[in-house]
Amino acid sequence: MKWSITIMVALATTPSIHKRHLGLLDSLAERLAPHGLRARLEQPIGRPPALHVSNPAAPGVAEEIVLEDESLWWPWGDRISAAGDLDAAAASVCRVLGVASHSTPKSTGYRTWPPS
Repeated sequence: MKWSITIMVALATTPSIHKRHLGLLDSLAERLAPHGLRARLEQPIGRPPALHVSNPAAPGVAEEIVLEDESLWWPWGDRISAAGDLDAAAASVCRVLGVASHSTPKSTGYRTWPPS
C-alpha cells in the first residue's frame, strides 16, 4: 500500500513541474528565434524536457539546453543562467552558437544605424 501512495504523489506533482519547464523552455525559444536560431522542444522519456537549438547559418552547430533545479544547463554540465533570467540565457546561447545577441533581430525588419 505504501508503494502505491508514493507513485500517486509523484504522478500528481510531475505534470505541473513538467508543464512549467516546457513553458520556460518555450519562452527561451521565442527569444532565440529573432536571432535566426531554430529551436524545438524535446521530451525524452525518463529525462527532463530539453530545448534543441541549432544555427542554420552554421550547419552542425547545435546544442541541447536542459532546465533542472531552477537553472538552465549546457549538456556538458555548465550552468547557463537561472531559469528566470531568460535574457542572460538567450545571450549565452547566441554567443555559443555563433550569433551576435546584440545584433538587430532578423524578424523586426529594422536597419542598422547609421545607414551604410
